[in-house]
Amino acid sequence: MSLFDRELVMFSPLPPRRSGIAAYTAELVAALGRRRRVLVVVERAADIVDLPGAEVTCQARYAAAGWLRALPHVYQLGNNADHGFVYRACLRRPGVLVLHDPVLHHLVEELTLGEGDQGRGLHPGQDAYAAVLRHCHGQAGAQVARLRELGVFSDAQRYRMPLHGQVVDAALGVLVHSAHAAAGVRGAVPVRVVRHHVSPAVWQWDGVSQAESRRRLGVPAAVPLLLSLGFATGPKQLPLVLRALARLRDAGQDFRYVIGGAADAALELPRLVQELGLAERVTLTGWLAEDAFFTWARAADLLVNLRFPVGGETSGTLARALGMGLPALVFDHGPAAEWPDDVVFKLPFAADPLPGLAAALAALLADRPGLAAQGRRAMQVARAVGAVALSAEAYLGAIRDWAGRGSAREAG
Repeated sequence: MSLFDRELVMFSPLPPRRSGIAAYTAELVAALGRRRRVLVVVERAADIVDLPGAEVTCQARYAAAGWLRALPHVYQLGNNADHGFVYRACLRRPGVLVLHDPVLHHLVEELTLGEGDQGRGLHPGQDAYAAVLRHCHGQAGAQVARLRELGVFSDAQRYRMPLHGQVVDAALGVLVHSAHAAAGVRGAVPVRVVRHHVSPAVWQWDGVSQAESRRRLGVPAAVPLLLSLGFATGPKQLPLVLRALARLRDAGQDFRYVIGGAADAALELPRLVQELGLAERVTLTGWLAEDAFFTWARAADLLVNLRFPVGGETSGTLARALGMGLPALVFDHGPAAEWPDDVVFKLPFAADPLPGLAAALAALLADRPGLAAQGRRAMQVARAVGAVALSAEAYLGAIRDWAGRGSAREAG
């Protein structure tokens, strides 16, 4: 067995970065480490941590050890500034690209316009944003860049022009977490779907009951508890959920709703909660440590996990919740809709989703035994298809199958 078959290099942020991809990588590496020696490359020396199953180094030390370039490389890439160093590394050395967010427009903006449009590592010289748009979307991209310079731009353009073409073109192959994401990848490289694994930590909560978690949190046993988890952004539709819950309150429905995670200040969630008269029923926790995250998930009756617009991302929060037996309500759209109908509740997508959402929540909260039964089905399915060992095996298969593409590229 060659060194090539025993070791691999993976670029990714790691905990304690407050990133779902950081947690995903740490869990995956623990499984991969049973099969291969894994070196995880983080951005700075200050980011180096102890990680079971792997050795961790920073990109400066990686660059100094030139022989590491000969090993298989994997890049965990998401659509935020934590992954800027991963994006640049993808362009320097071909490898397997894991595209957690097929829409990378926000990240490219950070790396170009956010740095004075120098585009360090993306494109030489000025006008790097326009250059990446041209590379990914041709003349249409160039036109969007010109219009943006004139002040004509909307958030919708970020989703219509995902700007992943530069890194996809540099990759040996691409892994995504859903058929929805795979259909949106533009490029000539092979693409495979590897389901987002269920966090192994969920099994540690099997002995903790809903009643015990509620006692810890001070939540009455008889009150229906709804939950939204993770960093709160506009696409997660939390203002819509709050307005639907205000309708339930007006109809006499008892409930508590917890938004568990840090929130984008632009959403002004505290103000909206006050305006809707929901202060006594809604809790904004801020960022949750992992123990608190799982305690709330165990205590809840229903996860509300709506997303629109969707950039092809798969919710790790949803996978965790289903793996714990917490049922979920999602839009019947995007990656979440790929779960079977007996695993998640699906809200039909509508131009005005408020009436349908309010009606769906009222019906679900009126049947807590039905929610619990759905949760048990969800747990069985999610754990069966989402074992992290299956992800690790799929990664190793892709690395093995696509290695020849790297040899051909080097020869060319």
